[in-house]
Amino acid sequence: MIVKNGLVWNGRSFEKRTLYVEGNRFVEYTDLGPVVDATGLFVMPGFVDSHAHVMGTGLKMLTYDLERVDLEDVLSESNDKTFIVARGWEKLPANEILNRANSFDKPIFLIRKCGHIAWVNDHLKRSLNLSDNLIREGQIEQVYGEFGSELYEKAFNEGQREFLKHGVTQVHSDDFHGISFEKLKELLSLSKIRIFEKLNTNEPWLYEFGEFGLSVIGSVKLFADGSLGGKTAHMHEPYKGSNERGLDTLPDNFDEIVRFAEERNIQLSIHVIGDEALHEVLDRFDKNSARVKHRLIHLQFVRRSDFDRLKNLYLSVQPHFYFEDIPLLDTVSYEMGYPFLEMYKRGYNIAFSTDSPVSPADPKYVIENAMNMGFTKHQSLNLYTESGSRMAGIESGKIDVGYLADFCLYDGSVVEKDPTVVYVNGEEVTL
Repeated sequence: MIVKNGLVWNGRSFEKRTLYVEGNRFVEYTDLGPVVDATGLFVMPGFVDSHAHVMGTGLKMLTYDLERVDLEDVLSESNDKTFIVARGWEKLPANEILNRANSFDKPIFLIRKCGHIAWVNDHLKRSLNLSDNLIREGQIEQVYGEFGSELYEKAFNEGQREFLKHGVTQVHSDDFHGISFEKLKELLSLSKIRIFEKLNTNEPWLYEFGEFGLSVIGSVKLFADGSLGGKTAHMHEPYKGSNERGLDTLPDNFDEIVRFAEERNIQLSIHVIGDEALHEVLDRFDKNSARVKHRLIHLQFVRRSDFDRLKNLYLSVQPHFYFEDIPLLDTVSYEMGYPFLEMYKRGYNIAFSTDSPVSPADPKYVIENAMNMGFTKHQSLNLYTESGSRMAGIESGKIDVGYLADFCLYDGSVVEKDPTVVYVNGEEVTL
Protein backbone atom coordinates (compact mmCIF):
# COMPACT_ATOMS: atom_id res chain seq x y z
CA MET A 1 0.00 0.00 0.00
CA ILE A 2 1.14 3.53 -0.78
CA VAL A 3 -0.22 6.46 1.24
CA LYS A 4 0.61 9.55 -0.82
CA ASN A 5 1.36 13.07 0.36
CA GLY A 6 -0.10 12.91 3.86
CA LEU A 7 0.88 15.18 6.74
CA VAL A 8 2.59 12.53 8.86
CA TRP A 9 3.27 12.76 12.60
CA ASN A 10 7.03 12.46 13.26
CA GLY A 11 6.95 12.65 17.04
CA ARG A 12 7.05 16.46 17.26
CA SER A 13 5.11 17.80 14.29
CA PHE A 14 3.37 16.83 11.05
CA GLU A 15 5.49 16.70 7.88
CA LYS A 16 4.44 16.02 4.31
CA ARG A 17 5.64 12.62 3.10
CA THR A 18 4.55 9.41 1.39
CA LEU A 19 4.28 6.16 3.35
CA TYR A 20 4.81 2.62 2.14
CA VAL A 21 3.24 -0.47 3.69
CA GLU A 22 4.02 -4.06 2.77
CA GLY A 23 2.34 -6.87 4.63
CA ASN A 24 1.60 -5.43 8.05
CA ARG A 25 4.56 -3.04 8.47
CA PHE A 26 5.92 0.25 7.21
CA VAL A 27 8.74 -0.27 4.70
CA GLU A 28 11.25 1.96 2.90
CA TYR A 29 9.52 1.54 -0.46
CA THR A 30 7.03 -0.64 -2.27
CA ASP A 31 5.07 -0.41 -5.50
CA LEU A 32 2.60 -3.09 -4.45
CA GLY A 33 -0.99 -2.71 -3.33
CA PRO A 34 -3.51 0.13 -3.46
CA VAL A 35 -2.62 3.82 -3.57
CA VAL A 36 -4.32 6.08 -1.03
CA ASP A 37 -4.30 9.80 -1.76
CA ALA A 38 -3.83 11.45 1.65
CA THR A 39 -3.23 14.95 0.32
CA GLY A 40 -4.37 17.44 2.94
CA LEU A 41 -4.99 14.70 5.53
CA PHE A 42 -3.17 14.23 8.81
CA VAL A 43 -1.64 10.78 9.32
CA MET A 44 -1.31 9.72 12.94
CA PRO A 45 -0.13 6.45 14.48
CA GLY A 46 -3.04 4.69 16.11
CA PHE A 47 -3.56 5.71 19.71
CA VAL A 48 -2.50 3.21 22.37
CA ASP A 49 -4.63 3.06 25.51
CA SER A 50 -2.30 1.62 28.14
CA HIS A 51 -5.11 0.68 30.52
CA ALA A 52 -8.81 0.18 29.78
CA HIS A 53 -11.49 -2.48 29.63
CA VAL A 54 -12.73 -3.30 26.14
CA MET A 55 -15.52 -5.54 27.39
CA GLY A 56 -16.42 -3.17 30.20
CA THR A 57 -16.66 -0.32 27.71
CA GLY A 58 -19.06 -2.35 25.58
CA LEU A 59 -21.07 -3.43 28.62
CA LYS A 60 -21.62 0.18 29.57
CA MET A 61 -22.88 0.89 26.05
CA LEU A 62 -25.19 -2.14 26.04
CA THR A 63 -26.57 -1.63 29.54
CA TYR A 64 -27.87 1.41 31.34
CA ASP A 65 -25.58 4.37 31.91
CA LEU A 66 -26.65 6.01 35.18
CA GLU A 67 -24.73 9.14 34.24
CA ARG A 68 -27.29 9.65 31.47
CA VAL A 69 -30.53 8.00 32.62
CA ASP A 70 -32.46 7.93 35.91
CA LEU A 71 -32.68 4.63 37.72
CA GLU A 72 -36.37 5.31 38.37
CA ASP A 73 -36.99 5.27 34.60
CA VAL A 74 -34.95 2.08 34.23
CA LEU A 75 -37.12 0.39 36.83
CA SER A 76 -40.34 1.38 35.12
CA GLU A 77 -43.08 -1.24 35.02
CA SER A 78 -42.80 -1.48 31.24
CA ASN A 79 -39.24 -2.82 31.50
CA ASP A 80 -39.42 -6.37 30.09
CA LYS A 81 -35.73 -7.28 30.17
CA THR A 82 -34.74 -10.54 31.85
CA PHE A 83 -32.12 -8.70 33.91
CA ILE A 84 -31.04 -5.11 34.53
CA VAL A 85 -27.40 -4.02 34.63
CA ALA A 86 -26.60 -0.33 35.14
CA ARG A 87 -23.39 1.54 35.89
CA GLY A 88 -22.44 5.06 36.86
CA TRP A 89 -23.81 5.91 40.31
CA GLU A 90 -21.54 7.86 42.65
CA LYS A 91 -23.92 8.10 45.60
CA LEU A 92 -26.09 5.06 46.26
CA PRO A 93 -29.68 5.66 45.07
CA ALA A 94 -32.36 6.50 47.62
CA ASN A 95 -33.83 3.69 49.73
CA GLU A 96 -37.25 3.91 48.12
CA ILE A 97 -35.69 3.26 44.70
CA LEU A 98 -33.61 0.36 46.03
CA ASN A 99 -36.68 -1.10 47.72
CA ARG A 100 -38.42 -1.03 44.36
CA ALA A 101 -35.47 -2.84 42.77
CA ASN A 102 -35.74 -5.46 45.51
CA SER A 103 -39.33 -6.12 44.51
CA PHE A 104 -38.27 -7.45 41.08
CA ASP A 105 -38.01 -11.22 40.61
CA LYS A 106 -35.02 -10.88 38.29
CA PRO A 107 -31.36 -9.87 38.69
CA ILE A 108 -30.61 -6.16 39.13
CA PHE A 109 -26.95 -5.19 39.26
CA LEU A 110 -26.01 -1.53 39.89
CA ILE A 111 -22.29 -0.80 39.56
CA ARG A 112 -20.64 2.29 40.97
CA LYS A 113 -18.79 4.49 38.45
CA CYS A 114 -15.39 3.24 39.68
CA GLY A 115 -16.34 -0.43 39.19
CA HIS A 116 -15.09 -1.41 42.65
CA ILE A 117 -18.40 -1.21 44.52
CA ALA A 118 -21.83 -2.42 43.41
CA TRP A 119 -25.34 -3.04 44.67
CA VAL A 120 -27.37 -6.17 43.93
CA ASN A 121 -31.06 -6.64 44.55
CA ASP A 122 -32.43 -9.34 46.86
CA HIS A 123 -32.98 -11.72 43.91
CA LEU A 124 -29.24 -11.71 43.09
CA LYS A 125 -28.29 -11.66 46.75
CA ARG A 126 -30.23 -14.88 47.34
CA SER A 127 -29.08 -16.65 44.17
CA LEU A 128 -25.41 -15.95 44.95
CA ASN A 129 -25.77 -16.45 48.71
CA LEU A 130 -24.36 -13.02 49.46
CA SER A 131 -24.53 -11.57 52.96
CA ASP A 132 -25.25 -7.97 51.90
CA ASN A 133 -26.73 -6.07 48.97
CA LEU A 134 -23.70 -3.76 48.85
CA ILE A 135 -20.70 -5.66 47.56
CA ARG A 136 -17.05 -4.87 46.84
CA GLU A 137 -14.07 -5.99 44.82
CA GLY A 138 -13.91 -9.83 44.53
CA GLN A 139 -17.61 -10.28 45.24
CA ILE A 140 -18.38 -8.33 42.06
CA GLU A 141 -16.64 -11.07 40.08
CA GLN A 142 -19.27 -13.54 41.29
CA VAL A 143 -22.04 -11.43 39.79
CA TYR A 144 -20.41 -11.02 36.37
CA GLY A 145 -20.76 -14.74 35.72
CA GLU A 146 -24.55 -14.63 36.00
CA PHE A 147 -25.32 -13.10 32.60
CA GLY A 148 -24.01 -15.61 30.07
CA SER A 149 -21.33 -15.44 27.37
CA GLU A 150 -23.58 -13.94 24.66
CA LEU A 151 -23.81 -10.62 26.48
CA TYR A 152 -20.04 -10.48 26.91
CA GLU A 153 -19.39 -11.29 23.25
CA LYS A 154 -21.65 -8.42 22.20
CA ALA A 155 -19.99 -6.17 24.76
CA PHE A 156 -16.51 -7.02 23.48
CA ASN A 157 -17.49 -6.16 19.90
CA GLU A 158 -19.18 -2.92 20.96
CA GLY A 159 -16.16 -1.97 23.03
CA GLN A 160 -13.63 -2.43 20.25
CA ARG A 161 -15.81 -0.44 17.86
CA GLU A 162 -15.94 2.41 20.36
CA PHE A 163 -12.14 2.54 20.65
CA LEU A 164 -11.57 2.26 16.90
CA LYS A 165 -14.05 5.09 16.28
CA HIS A 166 -11.72 7.37 18.23
CA GLY A 167 -8.54 6.22 16.48
CA VAL A 168 -7.40 3.80 19.21
CA THR A 169 -5.83 0.81 17.49
CA GLN A 170 -4.26 -0.84 20.54
CA VAL A 171 -5.75 -1.34 24.01
CA HIS A 172 -4.05 -2.85 27.04
CA SER A 173 -7.20 -4.41 28.34
CA ASP A 174 -8.55 -6.25 31.37
CA ASP A 175 -11.44 -8.49 30.24
CA PHE A 176 -11.26 -11.73 32.22
CA HIS A 177 -14.44 -11.05 34.19
CA GLY A 178 -17.53 -13.24 33.97
CA ILE A 179 -16.45 -15.28 30.93
CA SER A 180 -14.52 -18.50 30.50
CA PHE A 181 -10.87 -18.45 29.51
CA GLU A 182 -11.73 -20.31 26.30
CA LYS A 183 -14.24 -17.60 25.37
CA LEU A 184 -11.71 -14.88 26.12
CA LYS A 185 -9.15 -16.53 23.83
CA GLU A 186 -11.78 -16.78 21.10
CA LEU A 187 -12.67 -13.09 21.38
CA LEU A 188 -9.02 -12.04 21.34
CA SER A 189 -8.32 -14.21 18.28
CA LEU A 190 -11.15 -12.53 16.35
CA SER A 191 -10.48 -8.98 17.50
CA LYS A 192 -10.12 -6.18 14.94
CA ILE A 193 -8.15 -4.13 17.43
CA ARG A 194 -4.68 -4.95 18.75
CA ILE A 195 -5.18 -6.03 22.37
CA PHE A 196 -2.57 -6.61 25.04
CA GLU A 197 -4.56 -8.57 27.60
CA LYS A 198 -3.72 -8.19 31.27
CA LEU A 199 -5.12 -11.44 32.64
CA ASN A 200 -6.99 -10.85 35.89
CA THR A 201 -6.08 -13.88 38.02
CA ASN A 202 -4.34 -14.79 41.26
CA GLU A 203 -3.39 -18.17 39.74
CA PRO A 204 -1.61 -17.33 36.47
CA TRP A 205 -0.01 -20.79 36.27
CA LEU A 206 -3.43 -22.19 35.31
CA TYR A 207 -3.61 -20.20 32.06
CA GLU A 208 -1.97 -19.81 28.68
CA PHE A 209 0.04 -16.76 27.67
CA GLY A 210 0.98 -15.85 24.11
CA GLU A 211 -0.42 -14.57 20.81
CA PHE A 212 -4.04 -14.90 19.72
CA GLY A 213 -4.65 -13.30 16.32
CA LEU A 214 -3.69 -9.61 16.53
CA SER A 215 -3.78 -9.85 20.29
CA VAL A 216 -1.57 -11.22 23.03
CA ILE A 217 -2.13 -12.35 26.59
CA GLY A 218 1.04 -10.87 28.01
CA SER A 219 0.53 -9.73 31.59
CA VAL A 220 -1.07 -10.62 34.92
CA LYS A 221 -3.48 -8.06 36.39
CA LEU A 222 -3.58 -7.72 40.19
CA PHE A 223 -5.28 -5.30 42.58
CA ALA A 224 -3.45 -3.75 45.53
CA ASP A 225 -6.42 -1.64 46.67
CA GLY A 226 -9.77 -0.18 45.58
CA SER A 227 -10.91 3.30 44.55
CA LEU A 228 -10.78 6.82 45.96
CA GLY A 229 -14.50 7.42 45.40
CA GLY A 230 -15.39 4.24 47.26
CA LYS A 231 -12.93 5.09 50.06
CA THR A 232 -11.23 1.75 49.43
CA ALA A 233 -7.95 3.15 48.08
CA HIS A 234 -5.36 2.07 50.67
CA MET A 235 -3.92 5.24 52.23
CA HIS A 236 -1.06 5.80 54.68
CA GLU A 237 -3.17 8.27 56.70
CA PRO A 238 -6.82 7.55 57.60
CA TYR A 239 -9.60 9.11 55.56
CA LYS A 240 -10.54 12.40 57.18
CA GLY A 241 -13.20 12.06 59.83
CA SER A 242 -12.65 8.32 60.25
CA ASN A 243 -10.16 5.68 61.34
CA GLU A 244 -10.39 3.84 58.02
CA ARG A 245 -7.42 3.66 55.65
CA GLY A 246 -9.09 1.77 52.79
CA LEU A 247 -8.63 -1.83 51.68
CA ASP A 248 -5.47 -3.87 51.21
CA THR A 249 -6.49 -6.23 48.39
CA LEU A 250 -3.06 -7.55 47.44
CA PRO A 251 -3.49 -11.32 47.12
CA ASP A 252 -2.12 -13.48 49.93
CA ASN A 253 0.02 -15.36 47.41
CA PHE A 254 1.50 -12.19 45.87
CA ASP A 255 5.09 -13.31 46.44
CA GLU A 256 4.36 -16.59 44.67
CA ILE A 257 2.87 -14.69 41.72
CA VAL A 258 5.93 -12.43 41.54
CA ARG A 259 8.24 -15.44 41.45
CA PHE A 260 6.14 -17.05 38.72
CA ALA A 261 6.25 -13.86 36.62
CA GLU A 262 9.98 -13.40 37.14
CA GLU A 263 10.79 -16.96 36.12
CA ARG A 264 8.80 -16.63 32.89
CA ASN A 265 9.56 -12.98 32.11
CA ILE A 266 5.86 -12.06 32.35
CA GLN A 267 4.88 -8.52 33.24
CA LEU A 268 2.70 -7.86 36.29
CA SER A 269 0.20 -5.00 35.95
CA ILE A 270 -0.88 -3.81 39.38
CA HIS A 271 -3.78 -1.49 40.18
CA VAL A 272 -2.52 0.86 42.88
CA ILE A 273 -4.18 4.14 43.87
CA GLY A 274 -3.39 4.76 47.53
CA ASP A 275 0.09 5.69 48.77
CA GLU A 276 0.14 2.83 51.31
CA ALA A 277 -0.81 0.29 48.62
CA LEU A 278 2.02 1.59 46.44
CA HIS A 279 4.50 1.40 49.32
CA GLU A 280 3.54 -2.21 50.02
CA VAL A 281 3.90 -3.25 46.36
CA LEU A 282 7.32 -1.61 46.06
CA ASP A 283 8.51 -3.30 49.27
CA ARG A 284 7.30 -6.69 48.02
CA PHE A 285 9.08 -6.18 44.69
CA ASP A 286 12.28 -5.46 46.62
CA LYS A 287 11.73 -8.46 48.87
CA ASN A 288 11.46 -10.73 45.81
CA SER A 289 14.36 -9.04 43.97
CA ALA A 290 12.09 -8.34 41.01
CA ARG A 291 13.99 -7.66 37.79
CA VAL A 292 11.23 -7.74 35.16
CA LYS A 293 9.96 -4.27 34.23
CA HIS A 294 6.53 -4.55 35.83
CA ARG A 295 3.69 -2.05 35.41
CA LEU A 296 1.85 0.05 37.97
CA ILE A 297 -1.55 1.51 37.07
CA HIS A 298 -3.12 4.76 38.38
CA LEU A 299 -0.64 5.97 41.09
CA GLN A 300 -2.81 8.84 42.25
CA PHE A 301 -1.01 9.19 45.58
CA VAL A 302 2.70 8.71 46.28
CA ARG A 303 4.82 9.13 49.40
CA ARG A 304 7.86 11.29 48.64
CA SER A 305 10.19 8.58 49.92
CA ASP A 306 8.76 6.19 47.30
CA PHE A 307 8.91 8.49 44.28
CA ASP A 308 12.47 7.60 43.23
CA ARG A 309 11.58 3.90 43.47
CA LEU A 310 9.29 4.25 40.45
CA LYS A 311 12.01 4.98 37.89
CA ASN A 312 12.57 1.37 36.77
CA LEU A 313 8.90 0.48 36.35
CA TYR A 314 6.26 1.17 33.72
CA LEU A 315 3.61 3.63 34.90
CA SER A 316 0.17 3.80 33.27
CA VAL A 317 -1.53 7.04 34.37
CA GLN A 318 -4.75 8.98 33.76
CA PRO A 319 -4.29 12.80 33.86
CA HIS A 320 -8.06 13.35 33.70
CA PHE A 321 -8.52 11.59 37.04
CA TYR A 322 -7.03 14.60 38.82
CA PHE A 323 -9.76 16.88 37.49
CA GLU A 324 -12.48 14.28 38.01
CA ASP A 325 -11.30 13.64 41.58
CA ILE A 326 -11.03 17.25 42.77
CA PRO A 327 -14.29 16.98 44.79
CA LEU A 328 -12.84 13.93 46.61
CA LEU A 329 -9.41 15.30 47.50
CA ASP A 330 -10.49 16.84 50.79
CA THR A 331 -11.27 13.33 52.09
CA VAL A 332 -7.60 12.25 52.16
CA SER A 333 -4.18 13.37 53.36
CA TYR A 334 -1.20 12.81 51.07
CA GLU A 335 2.29 14.05 50.21
CA MET A 336 2.21 13.80 46.39
CA GLY A 337 -1.02 13.69 44.41
CA TYR A 338 -1.28 12.87 40.68
CA PRO A 339 2.44 13.61 40.16
CA PHE A 340 2.37 12.59 36.51
CA LEU A 341 4.10 15.67 35.09
CA GLU A 342 6.91 15.28 37.61
CA MET A 343 7.24 11.62 36.59
CA TYR A 344 7.61 12.69 32.97
CA LYS A 345 10.17 15.40 33.79
CA ARG A 346 12.23 12.85 35.70
CA GLY A 347 12.31 10.61 32.62
CA TYR A 348 10.12 7.88 34.09
CA ASN A 349 8.37 5.39 31.78
CA ILE A 350 4.82 6.75 31.73
CA ALA A 351 1.99 6.33 29.25
CA PHE A 352 -1.56 7.66 29.13
CA SER A 353 -4.81 5.74 29.31
CA THR A 354 -8.54 6.28 29.84
CA ASP A 355 -9.51 3.43 32.19
CA SER A 356 -12.69 3.30 30.12
CA PRO A 357 -15.53 2.75 31.01
CA VAL A 358 -14.69 4.66 34.20
CA SER A 359 -13.99 7.62 31.87
CA PRO A 360 -14.70 8.10 28.14
CA ALA A 361 -12.74 5.92 25.70
CA ASP A 362 -11.85 9.02 23.67
CA PRO A 363 -8.13 10.02 23.66
CA LYS A 364 -9.11 13.64 23.01
CA TYR A 365 -10.60 13.79 26.51
CA VAL A 366 -7.37 12.54 28.11
CA ILE A 367 -5.12 14.76 26.00
CA GLU A 368 -7.15 17.88 26.80
CA ASN A 369 -6.80 17.17 30.51
CA ALA A 370 -3.10 16.34 30.16
CA MET A 371 -2.49 19.71 28.49
CA ASN A 372 -4.44 21.39 31.31
CA MET A 373 -2.08 19.61 33.71
CA GLY A 374 0.94 21.10 31.93
CA PHE A 375 1.91 18.54 29.27
CA THR A 376 2.47 19.92 25.77
CA LYS A 377 0.54 18.68 22.75
CA HIS A 378 3.44 16.72 21.30
CA GLN A 379 4.29 15.19 24.68
CA SER A 380 0.66 14.12 25.11
CA LEU A 381 0.47 12.57 21.65
CA ASN A 382 3.67 10.60 22.19
CA LEU A 383 2.55 9.41 25.62
CA TYR A 384 -0.64 8.16 23.99
CA THR A 385 1.10 6.30 21.15
CA GLU A 386 4.67 5.03 21.18
CA SER A 387 5.09 5.11 24.98
CA GLY A 388 2.11 2.85 25.57
CA SER A 389 3.12 0.38 22.89
CA ARG A 390 6.62 0.17 24.35
CA MET A 391 5.13 -0.95 27.68
CA ALA A 392 3.70 -4.01 25.96
CA GLY A 393 6.79 -4.75 23.89
CA ILE A 394 4.81 -4.18 20.68
CA GLU A 395 6.45 -2.43 17.71
CA SER A 396 3.70 0.06 16.94
CA GLY A 397 2.59 3.54 17.98
CA LYS A 398 5.14 5.12 15.64
CA ILE A 399 5.21 5.72 11.89
CA ASP A 400 8.62 4.47 10.89
CA VAL A 401 10.20 1.67 8.89
CA GLY A 402 9.78 -1.69 10.62
CA TYR A 403 6.86 -0.65 12.82
CA LEU A 404 3.45 -2.28 12.56
CA ALA A 405 1.16 -0.32 10.25
CA ASP A 406 -1.49 0.82 12.74
CA PHE A 407 -2.45 4.35 11.72
CA CYS A 408 -5.34 6.73 11.07
CA LEU A 409 -6.22 9.48 8.61
CA TYR A 410 -7.79 12.74 9.83
CA ASP A 411 -9.33 15.60 7.87
CA GLY A 412 -8.62 18.03 10.72
CA SER A 413 -6.90 18.36 14.08
CA VAL A 414 -6.18 14.98 15.72
CA VAL A 415 -6.98 16.49 19.14
CA GLU A 416 -10.34 17.84 17.98
CA LYS A 417 -11.76 15.28 15.54
CA ASP A 418 -12.13 11.52 15.15
CA PRO A 419 -10.38 9.85 12.19
CA THR A 420 -12.03 9.30 8.83
CA VAL A 421 -10.17 6.03 8.17
CA VAL A 422 -8.48 3.57 10.55
CA TYR A 423 -5.86 0.98 9.59
CA VAL A 424 -4.77 -1.92 11.82
CA ASN A 425 -1.98 -4.26 10.77
CA GLY A 426 -1.87 -2.62 7.36
CA GLU A 427 -5.56 -3.12 6.58
CA GLU A 428 -8.47 -0.71 6.67
CA VAL A 429 -10.90 -1.48 9.48
CA THR A 430 -14.62 -1.23 8.83
CA LEU A 431 -16.23 0.33 11.89
